[in-house]
Amino acid sequence: MWLKLLIIGGVLYALYRFAGGRILPGRQSSAAAKAEENAESDEETLVECDRCSTFVVKKEAIFFKGKYYCSPECLEKSK
Repeated sequence: MWLKLLIIGGVLYALYRFAGGRILPGRQSSAAAKAEENAESDEETLVECDRCSTFVVKKEAIFFKGKYYCSPECLEKSK
């Protein structure tokens, strides 16, 4: 009796793993989790100001014509 239950459980688990674990709702796939993690780490990336070479967090930098600037003053000076 127990052996049958173990075998059925093992087969069900193997099918679950074969399906990639996408059977249960609310869980993100590993690709989605990695994409979210990369987005979070991208916000913490440092970029160099094109004018004064100061490093600034990417989400706080000013992006203009393909270059990053640390402040509006550096942006104005570079024009």
